Amino acid sequence: MRVLITCFSSISNVAAIVPQLYGLVNDYPQHEFIVLSRSFLRPLFDKLPRVAFVGGDIRGEHKTLMGVYRLFKQLKAMKPDVVLDMQRSWRTRMITRLFALTGTKILRISLGTAEQKRLIKRGASKYHPIPTIFDRQARLYAKIRLKVNDSFRKLYEPSTEQLAKIKELYGEKQGHWIGIAPFSIARGKTLPFRKMKNIIAYFDKQPNTKIFLFGAGEMENELLSDWQSLYSNVYAVYTNLQLDDELALMNYLDVMVSMDSANMHLASLMGVKVVSIWGATHPYSGFLGWKQSKDNCVGVDFSCRPCTAHSDHKCKYGDYRCLESLHSSKIIEVIDQCIIHNT
Repeated sequence: MRVLITCFSSISNVAAIVPQLYGLVNDYPQHEFIVLSRSFLRPLFDKLPRVAFVGGDIRGEHKTLMGVYRLFKQLKAMKPDVVLDMQRSWRTRMITRLFALTGTKILRISLGTAEQKRLIKRGASKYHPIPTIFDRQARLYAKIRLKVNDSFRKLYEPSTEQLAKIKELYGEKQGHWIGIAPFSIARGKTLPFRKMKNIIAYFDKQPNTKIFLFGAGEMENELLSDWQSLYSNVYAVYTNLQLDDELALMNYLDVMVSMDSANMHLASLMGVKVVSIWGATHPYSGFLGWKQSKDNCVGVDFSCRPCTAHSDHKCKYGDYRCLESLHSSKIIEVIDQCIIHNT
């Protein structure tokens, strides 16, 4: 059986495909898999055997309807037996509908919308964790008689070339290396920068400690450069590394500090403990990184949390108290505990 998996969604959702797909590749050597996603995410799948990656350029060649149709023709030539839509965007809907016209079996993931709405309406303090993104993927695979497992631990070991590059840029690994990813797409998911600076300043003063700042956008990178200039042991990663090298660097981290965002999931793929910071969203919504502990999730309990499952949502009080009330010292305490348990 040849299975096509489509997902043009956020980096988080695409990264969440990897752990269970890794297990399926090992457990079902008679099957082949094709992953359709954004081109720059290829490093997440390159190390998986019998997985063909097709990169879509949704801001260029495949931006329009005709572009998506050309992408469909490329995929059709690969002759998948079944298509699993892991996102339900307009592009993946168009592709799956075109495949349906050819008689190919189509299955779409449950987005868990109804459960998320109930969680938001009742609040996390009065409700229970809803099925995770991994649970929902497992249910989809079960429909084509594929049983997932939880054997995945790490995407890969860095290559000799990657290790040499990291050593050249940052020196030998000594003491503690801490990753910090201070950004998210939504204000309600982003710790105020003054609080994050307190955390950076604290660890910058700790002996034998290096801090690596992860970002992406132009405005984000400008801020990271400013922070790097303020402290002695802080490095803005974006200036030197591409995604595959960032993953290799994450392999060295004792802990990653992240919002409810992509870097939580990327660090999880490298087997790194993540201290995740939650504001408007909540771990109960089912988007915690692979094998991450709820003990390392930091947030303040309010009856209004969560007010959203994963997207931007304006605070009904206007003050984002879920994040403004979160003390830097609480986050530092959890980070310190993770470091202690790693030594």
